[in-house]
Amino acid sequence: MSDAPPPRQRPDATAATPVPARVSVARQPVFDAKLQVLAWELLYRDAPGSEEARIEDGSVATARVAIAALMDIGLERLAGQAPVHVNVPEALVRRAAEFPLPLPPSRVVLEVLEDVRADDEVLAGLRLLKAAGYRLALDDFTSADADERLLALADSVKVDLLAEPAATLESTAKSLRARGLELIAEKVETREQFERCVALGFTGFQGYFLQRPETFTGQRAPALRLPAMQVMAALQQPDYTVEQLERLVSQDLGLVHRLLRCLNSGYYNLPRRVTSIRQAIVALGRENLLRLCAAVALAEFRDRPDWLLVNALVRARMCELLAPQAGRESSGFFFAGLLSHLDALLGLPTPKAIGDLPLTPTVERALVAGAGPIGAALRAILDWEQGRFEACRAAGLDEGQLRRAYLEAVEWAEQVRPLLKA
Repeated sequence: MSDAPPPRQRPDATAATPVPARVSVARQPVFDAKLQVLAWELLYRDAPGSEEARIEDGSVATARVAIAALMDIGLERLAGQAPVHVNVPEALVRRAAEFPLPLPPSRVVLEVLEDVRADDEVLAGLRLLKAAGYRLALDDFTSADADERLLALADSVKVDLLAEPAATLESTAKSLRARGLELIAEKVETREQFERCVALGFTGFQGYFLQRPETFTGQRAPALRLPAMQVMAALQQPDYTVEQLERLVSQDLGLVHRLLRCLNSGYYNLPRRVTSIRQAIVALGRENLLRLCAAVALAEFRDRPDWLLVNALVRARMCELLAPQAGRESSGFFFAGLLSHLDALLGLPTPKAIGDLPLTPTVERALVAGAGPIGAALRAILDWEQGRFEACRAAGLDEGQLRRAYLEAVEWAEQVRPLLKA
């Protein structure tokens, strides 16, 4: 079987735009009430030793470097066409007249941090940002610390559910909505909180409840979801021949149909039409067949939020890119990254969700116990997703490689997204 490059070549995305070595960036979704991604909040850290994205008065230059790095990376790579939320430090607000932001106002919501002091200089800076077309959101808002001057300039408010008393949440929401403000609930930790906030008129939601896999319930029969997963499991075995793979793929007519339809779509732009599984296997090669099967497998989970499917692809690709750092082959890493969301996709605990798959012991231990090099890579990916960059460094992983892997994985997953609907 050929291991030739993919039919559609793309340049190395990480080499195209130099990113300052000290800037790390991740993204977290802001959901709507239907659990579709409404926007992305970009988390960044401005220096290797900084675990917080807040910058004191003397560090305006550093803040500018961090925000400029977001533009160097490219907002499209990080968020597609969705709006983005970016924290703007007080030091930069105070000097907004001197240092215009390099961010496109039509795409960006600037989050004003909860410790910003609303004096005349800050208010003047915020008015300049508003005049430039930026929308403003008050971050970590509580009614006890409400500042009328900031509320008058805000377009949206992110209410901190861990700090706002449950007894005052309804009146707070009513008061804010009466001002015409968009309400975003952050730190949503339970289903009850989520449902109550929906009822109170919140339109955006962030928090662990929405990201932790075990919250997406509704068990489905695993046997209905396995054909493409079984092919991917087989692709982990280097001794599988073209003939064996052809027989395995051909056992499921639905899988055959979807593979051929994807291969003959404009995404791959092949010079001639592919009409057989053997042609597909030879044209793609093992690694690209693995990735295409991943998209086909995830496309079966149409009842799950789109962001979950895309994030599974991000994890798979990022895990694959981290394999050389661990001195290992990449196929097991890719498969483990993809399956790290299988509990959410099937509505089952991980051991049961993977029980019917012929996994290697290495992949199974990584998924169930977080063991081995693959388990370490998965933990690093989870830390990165949450903006816990310091934890990645403490684990001894190269932050530069993690950053490049994350950015390439996000871009690749967004490019593959159309295949989920093919």
